[in-house]
Amino acid sequence: MRLGIHMPQKGGFEKNVERAAQIGCQAVQIFAGNPTSWSSPLLNPEELGKRSAILKTNNIDPLVVHAPYLINLSAIKKEFHQKSRKLLRETMERAAYLQASFVVLHMGSHRGMDFGEGLELFIKTLKEESIHWPEEVQLLLENTAGSGHSLGGSFATVGHVLQRLEGDRSLGVCLDTAHAWAAGYNLSTAGGAEALLQELGRHIGMKHIKVLHVNDSATPCGSHRDRHAHLGKGLIGEEGFKTFLRHPWPDELPAILETPENGTDWDITNLRKLSLYLGEKQDSLSADQGD
Repeated sequence: MRLGIHMPQKGGFEKNVERAAQIGCQAVQIFAGNPTSWSSPLLNPEELGKRSAILKTNNIDPLVVHAPYLINLSAIKKEFHQKSRKLLRETMERAAYLQASFVVLHMGSHRGMDFGEGLELFIKTLKEESIHWPEEVQLLLENTAGSGHSLGGSFATVGHVLQRLEGDRSLGVCLDTAHAWAAGYNLSTAGGAEALLQELGRHIGMKHIKVLHVNDSATPCGSHRDRHAHLGKGLIGEEGFKTFLRHPWPDELPAILETPENGTDWDITNLRKLSLYLGEKQDSLSADQGD
């Protein structure tokens, strides 16, 4: 696996990329703009090209872009829906200029409709929008904690979307361990992790898993509450993580940490813990800090 972190925005892009490389990252995830704003930053191809070069210089590959949280392709309100479509297009375009491989998208909320109607609107919108996306950037659907009116809490739902769009656009999946736990997939034991992997294979297909978000959880299994925790400090535990991560995943699969206090020494601690779960030694990672 290619280990990485969600890179903070403060401090400057080049400085943060260099720090990520120094602490042992081989991949990073970023927001292309403000994750809670409808306004995309001005598109500056020259600046984005420079940022792509910085990533290459520091041997960071792939770059993963996380779409803004506001995007909801299942929104019942027309204005909100149109703004969501526009913002996703802009995010995909910026990802292409950055030479990012993937854009990760939350599946949104069906509030105001029943689940089936919301899911159909999501699928219809993806089908219509996909013709506008750069071919070199793949959209990844991220599983959710399944709270409230959110879509994507079950692997069966995510797999259904992939199947419906298989002939129109190659979609992939970003699997988040904390979200799966919160949705009721108990991977805290070896048996539970194996059951989760079997569910992934049955409903989604392992070949469609393109990115992992590796996070522990501060809330109980099945709580439907999304509260990330440092690895080893949450409720999932070492046994399940080891079984899950030692599945024969592709060597190039990015495993991205979205743990709290990113941009601090906790990144080093979590990377070391992730490496230990994988059973690998990474000499570039320093001793535990923050315990």
